[in-house]
Amino acid sequence: MRRYVPLALFFALVLPVAAQPITVGSSLPQGDLALTQADGGQTTLRGLMGENGLVVAFWSNVCPWTERYTERLVILARDYQPTGINFVAVNANDSTRFPEEDVATMRLTADRDGFRFPYVVDPGSALATAFGARNTPQFYFFSADGVLRYEGALDSSPADASRAEDTYLSDAMDQSLAGQEVEVQRTNALGCTIKKAE
Repeated sequence: MRRYVPLALFFALVLPVAAQPITVGSSLPQGDLALTQADGGQTTLRGLMGENGLVVAFWSNVCPWTERYTERLVILARDYQPTGINFVAVNANDSTRFPEEDVATMRLTADRDGFRFPYVVDPGSALATAFGARNTPQFYFFSADGVLRYEGALDSSPADASRAEDTYLSDAMDQSLAGQEVEVQRTNALGCTIKKAE
């Protein structure tokens, strides 16, 4: 039996370790990473942090799941940005392999859908890897101190907003704004798999 131990140790050392999703209570990862916006500007997540927090939404130009949530995201941003919570959509898909996810299409998407918040390119899928994000759409809410308070779905009804019994993201923001502990801190985000850069 002992002769197999060195081989097992070898594979344990050389095989890449999968990125683990950040957990509630974690600090904002890659906050100073330079990000290119769909409109050509430059920003960082830390620079986008609002007085009362930041919502990071992993997004896609073409995923049917993001299309279902587009109007809801735009409305949430409109309603909550005046409270000091900023929003950013992040495209972490590899546009080399999936040209429909390129920055030109991002710009068209943002204009068409009425985004009033930045839509940024995730270089080399670095943010998705650091966050452990797997799907679009997937939402992360950080309070102003850069601490993750909620991660997961926007609400409980991907197909129809009117049937949503639970509004996870807005509840988390409301509770944070009221100085309360977020009650539901994590949910499963259904959506399209992020096609990360290889």
